[in-house]
Amino acid sequence: MSIRISAFLAAIAILALTGFGCNGNKVQFADAQIDKLDLSQGRKVTGRASGLHLFGVIPIGVNERQSRAYERMKGEAGSDYVTDIKIQDVWRFVFIGQKYNTTITGMAYPVKSSSPNPPAQTMTQKLDELKALHDKGALTDAEYNTARKKIIGD
Repeated sequence: MSIRISAFLAAIAILALTGFGCNGNKVQFADAQIDKLDLSQGRKVTGRASGLHLFGVIPIGVNERQSRAYERMKGEAGSDYVTDIKIQDVWRFVFIGQKYNTTITGMAYPVKSSSPNPPAQTMTQKLDELKALHDKGALTDAEYNTARKKIIGD
């Protein structure tokens, strides 16, 4: 009788461990406001992760593969925002169980710069601006001469 109880308890323990081993976290995709992104500079980013169901029962790296693939894709994107996300999950039988491959792809876009860079001033423009400030009395003669030498490179 005790052998039957031991076998029964062992079977329940195996089923419980198998059930707990099949839990995974949801992947939450970050929201991006499309109007704030520079859509002219997009690039494709990819993240991949695999797992194995050993003998069809023991999960090895199966449960969190979507999360791992998403984190790898975000790492490739760096500080850019990822949109147009696609998930491909493929599995196949191998000699010792089932192999699962997850590939997550998306387009990474940088945030638009908040202020466009002003065009660089020529030396003549800088000198004219400096002269105008001097003529208005905003700069003393000494300040004017020091700034002028800095612009000219003396």
